[in-house]
Amino acid sequence: MTVLITFDLDNTLWDVAPVISRAEYAMEAWFEMRFPGFLQQHSLSVQEELKKKVMAETPEIAANLTALRLSIYKLALKQFGLPSEEANSVAEAALAHFCEWRQKVDLYPHVVDVLEVLHQDYSLAVITNGNADVYHPYVGLGQYFDFAVRADQVGVAKPAVDVFSLAATTAGVDLSQIIHIGDHPVDDVFGAANAGARSVWFNRHGAQRWGDSWGAPSDAEVHSLLELPTVIRSLIS
Repeated sequence: MTVLITFDLDNTLWDVAPVISRAEYAMEAWFEMRFPGFLQQHSLSVQEELKKKVMAETPEIAANLTALRLSIYKLALKQFGLPSEEANSVAEAALAHFCEWRQKVDLYPHVVDVLEVLHQDYSLAVITNGNADVYHPYVGLGQYFDFAVRADQVGVAKPAVDVFSLAATTAGVDLSQIIHIGDHPVDDVFGAANAGARSVWFNRHGAQRWGDSWGAPSDAEVHSLLELPTVIRSLIS
């Protein structure tokens, strides 16, 4: 039986919170160096309000975190007083700087070891709502994945069925042949089940209990990535 193993990225292969924190600190320095006083007017809390404004005006952008951030930067720079054309070009440069920092992840233990094992027996792919690039040298995992479905590139995000369908179509498999691995009960577990795929809930260290409001549990649960090869074999046996 042909099986496609798909992976979520943030909080499945690495902890995303410190990645974003470092990237935001880097952006503060980037803006302040070029536009002294910018951060006094547009702190992260102010940018959060701009995010709400952008999403209210263009709700279709919600699935595209990259475009959303770009829109926030453009709006903030225009409010700061830059002409539209300059604000747009500066926002593009700022986004590029953020995206570079966004790739500076610290992999969870055993990620490479587990992907090395799985890659020998299965096709592997990525399904992510984030804008991490698994093929970026900073991430360094591109050799293990056949393709990546990124919400910011395809315009739709988990738990939408379309995301999983796109992965199945790209791989040339049926949705029932996908086993999706992720940490999020709704985006990953419900999303996969709703699409007709199976899922493995990555509940790191067993820190959470399955919530009644989350719906049906995953087909399997792991507390360490090291458990994945055995669990996947059990699901397809």
